[in-house]
Amino acid sequence: MATKTLLIRFGSLGDLALTLPALWDLAASEPRGERHFLVLAPWASLLTPLPELERVWTLPRGARSAELAALGRDLAAEAYDRVLDFHGNLRARLLRRQLGRPPAGWWQSPRHDLRRRLMVVRPGWPALLRPRAPLPPVWQRHRATLRAALGETYRPAPPAAARYPLSQALRAAVDAELAALGLAPGERPLALAPGAAWPAKVWPHAAALVERLSPRWPLLLVGGPAERDTCAALAALGAVDYSGDRPLSQVAAALGRSRALVASDSGLGHLAEAVGTPVLDLYGPTVPAFGFAPRLEASRVLERPLGCRPCSLHGARPCRFGHGNCLGELGADAVVAELSAMGALA
Repeated sequence: MATKTLLIRFGSLGDLALTLPALWDLAASEPRGERHFLVLAPWASLLTPLPELERVWTLPRGARSAELAALGRDLAAEAYDRVLDFHGNLRARLLRRQLGRPPAGWWQSPRHDLRRRLMVVRPGWPALLRPRAPLPPVWQRHRATLRAALGETYRPAPPAAARYPLSQALRAAVDAELAALGLAPGERPLALAPGAAWPAKVWPHAAALVERLSPRWPLLLVGGPAERDTCAALAALGAVDYSGDRPLSQVAAALGRSRALVASDSGLGHLAEAVGTPVLDLYGPTVPAFGFAPRLEASRVLERPLGCRPCSLHGARPCRFGHGNCLGELGADAVVAELSAMGALA
């Protein structure tokens, strides 16, 4: 009898992208199983093309308790054999009360909230209390949760299956769109994500990088609706603007065509890696030790070893010193040198 599994991950694009390796492992371990995924509505377009999922459930961002309760009743009626909770937040815990204990268990990935908070530098905070060892990568935590849930039946997905699917039709549609925007057919651009969820995580030298590289390499700007103005200004310096409100599967296809992505610890970096595109991750107020570092061997991290880092869990706080040197001191020359070392400018 096929096992029916519900996977849960609220949060942002990057959080969701980091669950994909575990999803692919689950499909490889239980090829005849039925898999559903619960996610916040803005990120559903990333999951709907996946052949490993029979259904994608959504919850509106900012949903009220009545909406969550109604969703819980619908999920309880599905009679899941197993729940893989990749978030463990209050919403997931409330759903757990409604769904009860599935026959094969409710499994939750560790969050390590306390250890992450202790890593953050606070004025007057004793340095001896700060953890020195990095946390396990988030995507590996999810895979470990799955391995514990499946036991001896766990099988890792083969490399060919562990990649976000980009159909020929999707690639052709995105290629046509990029050609209309000015990217020549067959060109493999260097992608740049100039925005971030928080202003403190925005790299301030994107314009210098575009001016430096655009005479020799095609550049592709990616981002959501909030980055439209930033990307429009950068496009005027010689880049192709692919920002805006598009299905995430289309953004994935554009990243899949790119030779590499330059980003500031953002969800687009994790999406790029899901399609096999290496990332140069620029870290400022946050640090790779939180567990969100790139996972591909070809990807790289660029950061400054400043004593005030990390200053927040997500980069939400402005620099308390007012200078933002963590990213300000990562100039365009350093990024170009790292891209060359990665082979992205060959």
